Amino acid sequence: MKKRVRKIANFFAFNLLFFALYLNFIHKDKSNVITVTSPAVQQSTAAFSGTVLVENPDQYLPKKDISVKTEQATAKN
Repeated sequence: MKKRVRKIANFFAFNLLFFALYLNFIHKDKSNVITVTSPAVQQSTAAFSGTVLVENPDQYLPKKDISVKTEQATAKN
């Protein structure tokens, strides 16, 4: 009886193993397939493709006051 149970357990274990291999290497997710209809439409996610340029960098960069630096430089001279 133990031998039969082990055969059934091994059968299900191998089926589970091959199913996991199928999902990892053979099956293609629909979300991974990117179709570009026009050159103006580009889909990229920063997590996978690297860095992405910001459209309006002035909103995110701190504004530097150049006049303060020049006054400090002239005061030292």
